[in-house]
Amino acid sequence: MIGKTAAKNLVNLVLKESKADQVEVLVYNYDQALTRFANNYIHQNVNESNTGVNVRSIFGKRIGSASTNSLDPQKVRDTVRWAETIARFQKDNPDFDSLPSVNSRAYKKIDAFVPETARFSNVGRAEAVAVIIAIAKRHGLTAFGSVSNGASEIAIGNSRGTFAYAKNSDIFCNIVMSGENSSGYVQTGSRFVGKINFRKAAETAARKAIDSRDPVAIEPGKYVTIFEPLAVQDLLSFLCHYTFNGKMYEEGRSYLSGKLGTKVLDSKITLLDDPFNMKGFPAAFDFEGFPKQRIHLVRSGVAENVVYDTMTANRARKKSTGHALSAPNPFGPVPMHIRLKGGDSSLEEMIKQTKKGILVTRFHYTNVIDPYKLVITGMTRDGTFLIEDGKITRGLKNLRFTENVIEALNRVAAIARKSELYPFEPGYGGRLGHGIFAPTLKINDFTFTSATEF
Repeated sequence: MIGKTAAKNLVNLVLKESKADQVEVLVYNYDQALTRFANNYIHQNVNESNTGVNVRSIFGKRIGSASTNSLDPQKVRDTVRWAETIARFQKDNPDFDSLPSVNSRAYKKIDAFVPETARFSNVGRAEAVAVIIAIAKRHGLTAFGSVSNGASEIAIGNSRGTFAYAKNSDIFCNIVMSGENSSGYVQTGSRFVGKINFRKAAETAARKAIDSRDPVAIEPGKYVTIFEPLAVQDLLSFLCHYTFNGKMYEEGRSYLSGKLGTKVLDSKITLLDDPFNMKGFPAAFDFEGFPKQRIHLVRSGVAENVVYDTMTANRARKKSTGHALSAPNPFGPVPMHIRLKGGDSSLEEMIKQTKKGILVTRFHYTNVIDPYKLVITGMTRDGTFLIEDGKITRGLKNLRFTENVIEALNRVAAIARKSELYPFEPGYGGRLGHGIFAPTLKINDFTFTSATEF
């Protein structure tokens, strides 16, 4: 971590060197560590620290971006020159008006940094893995997965007086418990390392692997399906990226284009983007330094809003909602702090009220077939179960599905009361915790198109 003062100095260096009409600089620094395990032993332990400096230079409406991961002042100056050179060769972008000018008092005060999480050591992660592996061995299973933690800082400044700085921390754990012909999975994470119960997570993954042993096949078709929150996370992620994206909306490529103010989902669905939820991974500003805001996307099935960054907002003659991603970003703005409100049911009640159906733990390898209609495909994985006469009776071999997410979310039979945080895996090339608050969903007539051999 380089700290606010050093980050501000980098911003000031870029502002001083710039010859553009307007310039923006994003400083992104992170430290992260990961302990990975497979076949019931730790096989990888890595630590990474990196800093990125991204410069966006603007001449009129011509925009160029360049970046470096060197903090050497001369390398930063070179990056400024590259961004300016690239900008001079661009065509005018008619959607660009100006970078935002934000008074620092406009930012909500948020402390997303937890020192204990950032300091969680190699030994601490190894001890957590030891707990997981001991549970796997006790049940005759093989454990795979990872425990990782990290901290990041973001500083954004521009030539119009905007400057914003934030620190973040998070911990993430995923566990696969594998048997001879079955598996179970758990994924968990938080800003607070003390809130992660590694023992409970491992026992849950182990129980799924044990209960799904010797899975049977079921014919493809339409089934009453109960989706645990990790599967719901996938459905909501595609919905947010392709439907509430302001750029796609304004270009007529979103299902919602021309439908705001109308009922588009089941009346049980209320969906918010809440960047100030302190139980999740809160944020005060987006990657342009624009203040974030809490937004109702859907209320009781009625679509109310899409999200904007400054460029798409200018095109729509509206104000940014604080949803810019880091530049250059051809995809458009995306809501990143989603919460689907809970309902009035529970997993146990859903199962008890199901004559015949399927319980899905999570999806694997999901992809978009039709981004406008929001048709996606993928497979179930790590815990798929048959429900008969109100009880889970067996494990099922995995199934491929092809389904229209909008239509599926119009066939919601029940929503669980609890909506809890389910984080996304950090991935590679950076560290910034984010996730979705999701409950368990029961959906009628979900379409499974083919079966697998496992």
